[in-house]
Formats: sequence, structure tokens, C-alpha cells
Amino acid sequence: MDPVSQAVVGTMAALGSIRRKKTKTTEKESGPSFKAIALWGALGGLAPDLDVLIRSASDPLFHVQFHRHFTHSIFFIPIGALVVSLFLRLFRVPIKRSYLYTFLGYATHGTLDAFTNYGTQLFWPLSDMRVALNGVAVIDPLCTIPLVILVLVAIRLKDIRFNIAAITYLCLFMSLGLYQKQRVTEFLISKSLINNETTRFMVKPTIFNNVVWRSIVLDPSQAKFYAIKSIPFGEIKLYPKYESAKIVKEDEIENLLKHYDSKKFSYDYERFKHFTSGYLHWGKNNTIVDSRYSILPYSSEAMWSVQFHKGPGHVHFNTERAVDVNARKEFLKLLLDF
Repeated sequence: MDPVSQAVVGTMAALGSIRRKKTKTTEKESGPSFKAIALWGALGGLAPDLDVLIRSASDPLFHVQFHRHFTHSIFFIPIGALVVSLFLRLFRVPIKRSYLYTFLGYATHGTLDAFTNYGTQLFWPLSDMRVALNGVAVIDPLCTIPLVILVLVAIRLKDIRFNIAAITYLCLFMSLGLYQKQRVTEFLISKSLINNETTRFMVKPTIFNNVVWRSIVLDPSQAKFYAIKSIPFGEIKLYPKYESAKIVKEDEIENLLKHYDSKKFSYDYERFKHFTSGYLHWGKNNTIVDSRYSILPYSSEAMWSVQFHKGPGHVHFNTERAVDVNARKEFLKLLLDF
């Protein structure tokens, strides 16, 4: 999720180790201050995303390969927390004083990311599976803002009850997201959009909300993209527009690679395929498109794609994140009313 969410949830975990209301007197008696614990937890919660610094000037997929990789694994938590505590030692904070709180903060990061749809290698090195529960958008203000308010109040008043309220709210919000996902899935089945011909499907919330959902339904030849609006515990309906695209098949890739000299393209394709969990379709000019993401939930237009080329080296990695005025209006129309 976004850095603010990661920091605040890391803070919540660290503050969760406090058993009673802290005052100036009890802080002197029982160790670190409320603010110190909150800061150390926040730093622990943020630290795994330092993997965004892992990049290569010659390999455009290198950062894609290693984001949400080993730093997000549950097995890396003790090491990652130690790195954060070693950093705090530069500011004369003893490791034994900060480690519990950096550990708790660090431990939240991978699990929180796993609730999104990007994919997180939670169990590396035992497994390279990208865990994606598809229950919450990478950025959702309705998740983050109430948590920030409750945690700030908890720190200001030194009252752990507001932190408990924040933890409760987070659990309820994530549960709501998983409920919404199941509800949309059952709706698609009831409409026969997921049927006996379906080989795979994905249901995921769109950015900033858990009301408008994107569904990718694969059959043996096509990927179909649907937009569904699901008011929690209320109305659910299918947006009339949908798009489809031809899925990428292994024999097509094998035949295409014969026309290129670079030996790296096959490796690059496998990495991109793993990154997308195999959700790939053909785009314009023989681009290989990540089917999971598009600006509009029913669209097949690429946000991320790769493309083979005649030159040496790695594939081209293309990104399209610019949102034009019409797309923004269309998305708001989907969100506010069909």
C-alpha cells in the first residue's frame, strides 16, 4: 500500500505493545515515550519499500522483479527490523531499546501489501508465489485517513484505546474488502460471465475505493474486462461497457522469439509473466500487456507492457499512467453513478 498507510499501520503495531495508558510518570518508569514507540514503528513499517532503490540502468524489469520481493518476506522480518534498529543506533538509540518496535512495525508491511492486487512474495525463499488477496486498493483514502486520525489522537492523548480503535477499524475495513470481492464474484457467476468456459479470473478493487471493481475473465482465447459497482450491503450492478483482448499463448511467444536475436527476451518474458501472475494479453504493435491494470476498469488499454525489439539487450518496458480528462470523467461517472 501507499507509504502513509504503511507508516501508520507500523505505528499501530508498535503502539499495540503498550498495555496501558501512558503518562509522563509511567513513561519514565516503563521505557520509551509514546512518540518514540510510534516513530520506531513507523520507520519499521516503511522500511521494506526501500527495495524501490533496487534498479538497473540496463535492465528495465529489474525493479519490477525485486519490488515486494525479499524485503517483504515474513522470513526477512527479523533482519529488516535489525537494519532499522541499526539505523536508529546512529541517533544513540540502543538496539535493545528499539528492536521490539521496529520488529512489530516491519512485520505489518508484507501482510498489508498482500491484501492489495500487486502481488507480494510473502514466503520467499520457500516460495516465489506472489500473494495478492485483492481486497483493497493500493491507495484507498477511506482506509488510511481514519487510521491516521485515530493514531494521531492516540499519540496526542497517550491513550492506547484510540490505537485499539484503529486496529479494529483496519480489520473491519479489510474484512469488508474481502466480502466485497466475494460478492462481486458471485454476481459475475450469477450473470454467467464466469462460466464453464472460464479458465481463470480475477476480481479486484479500482484505485481509491472498494465500490467499483475490475474483473478479468479468461477463456481459452480471450480476456474479457468488466466493471462492476457494488455498494456494500446494497445495490450491485454491471457497467454496460466491456472490452476483450486476445490472450498471450506460449506457442505464440515461442514463434515470435524466433524472429529476434536477443537471448534475454525469453528470460524477460518469464519475469513479466511471473510479475503479472500470468494475466497477459496482446496490445497494440505486438506489446504484451499486464491485464490486471488499466485506467478504466472495463478497458483493455495497457498501463504496463513489454515489447520485443530488433536491437540487443532487454525488452522495452512501457508504462502508461497519464490520465486524460475524459478518462477521469468516465471513472468518476463509474464511481458516483452509472
